[in-house]
This record gives sequence, structure tokens and C-alpha cells, in this order.
Amino acid sequence: MSIIYQEVQPSNINSTQKVSYKNGNPIVNFLIGSQPHLLDTSSVRISGDINFFKDAALTKPTSADQLGIDEKLAIYSIIEKLTITSQRSRQVIETINHYGRFLSSYLPYVASKADKFTHLNGLSGTLPNYEAQKRELVDFPATQHGNRFCMNLPSGLLSGGNFVPLDVNSLGGIEISLNLAPDAQVLYAVNGTTTGLTEAFYELENLRLHCELIVPDSPDAIPPQGQITYNAITSYFNVINSTNAVVNFNLGTSRTLGVFMNFCPTKYLNNLGFNSFATTCPMNADGSQAGINSVIFTKAGMRMPLSFNLDTNIKDSPDSSVVDPQIVSFARDSIQSGLNLRSQISPVNTNRSYTGATPPLTADGGPMECLGVPFDTTGTGNGEDFSTTPFGVQMELDLTSDSPNALFLFVKSRQTLLFGPQGLQIVQ
Repeated sequence: MSIIYQEVQPSNINSTQKVSYKNGNPIVNFLIGSQPHLLDTSSVRISGDINFFKDAALTKPTSADQLGIDEKLAIYSIIEKLTITSQRSRQVIETINHYGRFLSSYLPYVASKADKFTHLNGLSGTLPNYEAQKRELVDFPATQHGNRFCMNLPSGLLSGGNFVPLDVNSLGGIEISLNLAPDAQVLYAVNGTTTGLTEAFYELENLRLHCELIVPDSPDAIPPQGQITYNAITSYFNVINSTNAVVNFNLGTSRTLGVFMNFCPTKYLNNLGFNSFATTCPMNADGSQAGINSVIFTKAGMRMPLSFNLDTNIKDSPDSSVVDPQIVSFARDSIQSGLNLRSQISPVNTNRSYTGATPPLTADGGPMECLGVPFDTTGTGNGEDFSTTPFGVQMELDLTSDSPNALFLFVKSRQTLLFGPQGLQIVQ
């Protein structure tokens, strides 16, 4: 058995090798073709150069300009949607909508502050401070190649450590599609003033996909049929605007491991005046925090898995300066399980002192509010069955003004990909 290192160019961009949402290239496709090899999914990386401009004349921003990018995500901000498809059957294996919002909660809970300074900085340019992030990535000196990156793509299939057969009798190759996010979603004015920045945009160049392929000693070593199990991520969206917020979702997953969600005012989305990837608590119209006083998780209308109301610290102590530790703990367990306690979450970035009238600027990575509930705390992989019954959450909030807040909900579930000469099947 040997290893092949493969480099793949995008299959749908022009000869200039430059891609930008502004100039009409919102989707980038990478095709790993059919071949008698196994793909090491954990080896997949996307590399390239990124440049930022503050106007159509390709003027580079400087430190005096207030053009910034979310410090939790950095270059990950550019991906709005990730889709993995079988080349043979064109069946979608996994798709994650609101990919940046998903990573806004996922990355802080699986990587530490030291990680942001070291390998994550090398991969995607992240730094745990909004001003340092702005100066290193957006205000990068005008060079010929811009700022270079080589990042992985966190997802169920690509992060599961599986070896995916690419031969014609199994998946027949896979296609990885990246839907790029709008410029006003990726970039924002750090001081909330967009003067001189309304035409700001980002541009990608020299994009490549890199991966490792396992070459078996014999083509017969690749099984003609089999299964691959992985933890998939699916996303949902809703809007809340009341003191008693009730939302229900039909998840359609039989092995649900955890559910987590993050919030931000709807006016933040695709708006240069605000950070579209800020994960705040719900906010009132004047920018004050609408704290979460109580939470109830339900299955088919019944409390589950908690048989009681989760009353937070601010219900009886409104002046509390930090988010309830139980909220943080449940969110962590819904995103990751096991003994990996690496995290960037701290009282510094889960405080109740910031406001939302302007882009909330908080030390150590910005606000990192997240609400979640785990359904598999013992690591069995079975989770909870929501295939025929809805999942619900009811929140008692201090949302006393007319202020719509976006709720992005993400479901982690165990899924199985069955493949064979007859085709593919996803078992949720």
C-alpha cells in the first residue's frame, strides 16, 4: 500500500484563476475523479491566496481604514455553504448551510486560544483579537500574492477519519462545492461606520484542493460494497422576537447526538455596519442584551432530556456579569464529547457587558454565546430519535422591544453512507 499526494484545480473558474463573489463567481467546485484509490478524508485541504480591497479600484485597506473580518473565523468566513456529492450518482452525501455560523460556535469549543495563535493561524489566518485579526489579514501589505492560506474543511464526512473508496463501483469520485459568502457578510466596519467601505470586497486566487489517496496493493482490496459512518451536521434557521420564544424543528434524524444554536440581531446579517458572524445573546433594539432567563428543551412537546426548566443565573441575579455556567457546559457537550477539553470559552468572551448598538468588540475572540443540549453523553453513538417527532426549545427572554433576532440551529447526528454496485443510500 502506498500514498499519492493529489492536487486538484477548481473545475469551474476562468483562466485568470481569480474568484470573487463581487465579480460573479459565487461557487467553486473541486472534483476528485473516479479512480481505484481510497481518499483519506482528514487530509483534504483548500489552499490559495486572498486579497481584500476597499473599492472597485482595487485599493488595499490600511490600518487607518476600519475594515475588519471576524476573528473567530478569519478566512473561513468566505464559505457560506459546503456540499459533498458523489460523482457517480450525483447524490448529496453531506451539505452544511450557514457554514460560517456553524464554525462560529464549533471552532471556539474545539480549539484553544493557543491554537488560534499557532496552527489555526497558519491554516486560516485566525487570531483571538479583532484588531490583530484586522491588521494581519485584511490590512496585509500589498504584495503580489496576497495572504496565503491552506485550511481544512470541518464537516462530518471530512473530519471523521474515514477512507472513502473512489472507484466506479462505489462513490465514483466526489465533488466538493463551496458557495462563497457575500462581501457584506464576510467584511464589516469595526467602528460601525461604512463610509468609504461600501464597495469593499475580497478576491481569491490560485485555489487548489490537496488530499492524500491510498493506493491498495491490489484493486481487489477495495470492497465492492460497504458502509461509512460519520457525524453529520445539518442546519436550520428561524427568527425570534418576543419575551417567550418558542421554536420547533422537524429534524428527521434517528441518531441525534446534540443540538446547538447561536444568535444575532437580523440587522447584522449581510450588513457592512455589523459583524455578520457575531454570536451574541439575543439583543434589544437599543443594543442592550436580552438575557435568557429560562430554557426548556422538548421532544414532541414534552421536556426532554431535562425534566426541569433550566433557570439561568440572571433570572434571580440580573446584574450577573457572566453567562450561566450550565449554559456553557451544555453547549460544550452538544458540540463535542469525550475528554478533549480544549476550548477558547472563558468569562472574558461570555460576559454580559457588551452591547449590540455597534459591532460588539470583546477580547479573546469576540462574544461566544451558544445554547445547546447533548443527547449522547456516554459516547454510544445512538443519541435520540427525532425521525418522526419534533425537537423544540422554549426560552424566556428579556426581549422587551421590537427586535428580530436570527436563530441558527445546528444538529449533530450519526449517519451511515451505504455504497455498492446498486448505488448509494444515506441512513439518517
